[in-house]
Amino acid sequence: MGRLDYKRCKGCGRTRDVCGTLSHTRLCADCAESRVTENVIGLHTMSGPAVVRWRRGMAAAVGGVLVDDVLADLQARDVL
Repeated sequence: MGRLDYKRCKGCGRTRDVCGTLSHTRLCADCAESRVTENVIGLHTMSGPAVVRWRRGMAAAVGGVLVDDVLADLQARDVL
């Protein structure tokens, strides 16, 4: 069920009058479909931000963290 109090899509910025009802995540149907497609393709090809989220979730499920995240954190702190 869409929300009637949302005025603009947070993906494309179009108004509700132009693109239709917005979802509870403030996305129009076109933006929501493109995000789902991007995620499905990313998971299938194992590339992009969808896979990074999946890897982090899998590591967190067993109580771990990704080495890439630890190294990025250390580099941000100028430890390395």
